[in-house]
Amino acid sequence: MSIPYVVRKKADLTSGKRKELWYGVSSKMQRKGGVKNKELAVRMAKMTGFHRGQIEGILSELVESIQELLSSGHSVTIEGLGTFQTALTSQGCESPEQVTPGKVSISRVYFVANSKFSRELKKTECMRIPFKYYMPESMLTTEMKKADKETEFAEFNMEGSKFDEEVQE
Repeated sequence: MSIPYVVRKKADLTSGKRKELWYGVSSKMQRKGGVKNKELAVRMAKMTGFHRGQIEGILSELVESIQELLSSGHSVTIEGLGTFQTALTSQGCESPEQVTPGKVSISRVYFVANSKFSRELKKTECMRIPFKYYMPESMLTTEMKKADKETEFAEFNMEGSKFDEEVQE
């Protein structure tokens, strides 16, 4: 497996001077919204033997349970995956007793990935999407066209189409 990326020009200010450099960035060609519950359930059903509907129900209940636990002040750790937490904020007050419940609210909900999960994921190779799929023809240089020929698009495209077929079953 590999993670697709595109190449974009960005400003580099590290030297103190503005310099335009090329960087590999996440692909906008990835399907909007990513993999959803149904697709995840199909994949998990094939790997576990549980029915897709059961898994979808568990995923739905997981969301509700995490929300309920977070709203009661708990953090939630899914072992091997990571921890969901909330951060609180409030207005500054002159005295401690002025910090009332009406002035304190959740500023954000965040997820901290398990360190082993992150470490393993970071080992995943990345694969450049051929330039011809996202750059205007007028910008393609001979070197870019040559690099495109060396890149196997079928490998990148197959992953998405395989998923689509599984979901339609």
